[in-house]
Amino acid sequence: MPDEQGSTLLAVIGVMAVTAIIALTVTAATLNGISATSSARASVQSRAAAEAGIDVTMVSLQVATGPESCSSRSGLYDSVTGTVPKYSTKVQIDPGSGWVTGCPTSASTKVKIISTGFAQANGVSGASSGDDSVLEAVYTYIPAQITIPTIGSAVYAHTISGVLKNFTLDSAVNTVAADVQIKNGNAICTNGAKISGNLILGNGYAALDNCTVSGTVHVSNYVTLNGGASLVQGDVIAAGQAAGPVTGFVVAIANGAKVNGSLLSNGNVSVTSSPGSTVNGNVTVAGTPASVATVANNSTVNGYVQSSGTIANDGNIVGAKTQNVTGLVSPPVPLVPNWSEIPYPTPFSSTTWAAQGFQELVWNGPCVISGVDPSWTALSNLTVPTVVNTLAKCGAAGLSTDSNVKTLTLKTNVAFAAHQFNFGKLNVLSSDTTARRLWFYVPDPNSADGVPTCVAPAGNITMSNETDIDGLVSVMAYTPCKFYSNRDGWRGQIYGGEVEFGQQAKLTFVPVGVPGVSLSGIPYTPPVPAHLGVRTSLRDLVTGG
Repeated sequence: MPDEQGSTLLAVIGVMAVTAIIALTVTAATLNGISATSSARASVQSRAAAEAGIDVTMVSLQVATGPESCSSRSGLYDSVTGTVPKYSTKVQIDPGSGWVTGCPTSASTKVKIISTGFAQANGVSGASSGDDSVLEAVYTYIPAQITIPTIGSAVYAHTISGVLKNFTLDSAVNTVAADVQIKNGNAICTNGAKISGNLILGNGYAALDNCTVSGTVHVSNYVTLNGGASLVQGDVIAAGQAAGPVTGFVVAIANGAKVNGSLLSNGNVSVTSSPGSTVNGNVTVAGTPASVATVANNSTVNGYVQSSGTIANDGNIVGAKTQNVTGLVSPPVPLVPNWSEIPYPTPFSSTTWAAQGFQELVWNGPCVISGVDPSWTALSNLTVPTVVNTLAKCGAAGLSTDSNVKTLTLKTNVAFAAHQFNFGKLNVLSSDTTARRLWFYVPDPNSADGVPTCVAPAGNITMSNETDIDGLVSVMAYTPCKFYSNRDGWRGQIYGGEVEFGQQAKLTFVPVGVPGVSLSGIPYTPPVPAHLGVRTSLRDLVTGG
């Protein structure tokens, strides 16, 4: 009997032990389940927060300025305290020596965003592996598209005055023609003047007396070419809206003048002798049955002559001679663009200058610059493209220099905005072997009418004395009023409501243009700003949780 009681006790103890083991196993399994579930939930939450951090940072990288811009945040972003989701991100770039925290530059081609997301509810029972997640996203980076502006002509004048005496217009780039475009007005070119490009007159005539044009002459009215030193390397095209003074001829070539191209006229043409003149191309008179093509006996046309009317005197015509031709197409009137208006809107951030990366410097120096002026010499220390705004400080009188002003040395591109410029002397150098650009810019006060508005406070740009522009510097002058030059050192471009050149004037054309502005009448397309490209990778990084 005692033996049976002992056996029963052992059985009971065994059952209790088994029950305890089962209970412990169930408890452990339950706790492990809760731990795994909470960890999984935390992992989902933290990863979602990390992804949200990447999205927010991506948007901020598209903001150029303001408190959320990358530069303002030094490439570091955190979620607002107390909000969900909670994240912390940093922007990295590779300048060539490895990834570093910082904002993309114009030289960047890739951007990395590292985002740490935090769970709203952490895992329990020590299951902290999902409490935070770290994601790394790498994107291509597309810097701001640098749009080269439509340059336009070497000289654009809405109207022109005076006579081009001894005027020389060369091109610093052999492949770029130094064109002159005049919307309204005549081109009177004498005494050895030279234009290394096309001469285009939208509403006027060209009178060339011992003058050289390296390109084509295209006018709305008539052309006279006189003297053995007169040469047009291209064609002569005259729409003939008004006949010339030479007995009603639309094109008159006389006294040894030469055209290496062809003549196309909407009226009478005369190629006369004393001594003989020459046309190396063809002559086409596309007028009426009454039109006449006259070639004197001692003059030469090395191509054909065809006329809607008759051919008179028929001198030395090498090619065919054809009269009473029907269907000849009259030459078109030259299409000279309307005036491109460039105001100076406020704030500066709304200007095309700002869109092209320029900063603004409000001028506090003198308005008449003389000698070693500290404000003037300080401009040589600028390293970021800058617009020097003198409009408020100098008013309608504008900015002037005297004969003692010191050389301006450029380390970057610089523009001056003033209501008027009067240069007694202007010497400009580049600080090194880098090409620099300089603008003198009188804003047009009316930006809606397509014509220059020369009303106060807008004024002229005058170059009356020594001008010496370094071969590495090109200058653009823009004014809705008058540009006048009597100096021989200008290098760049001229765009004026009215243009006049003195006897000593000389311009070497270098394409400059105005940032963000089309000078050809073609609508301006804003440049594409810097932006993130496609995402090339997304991966999880090991955390310390």
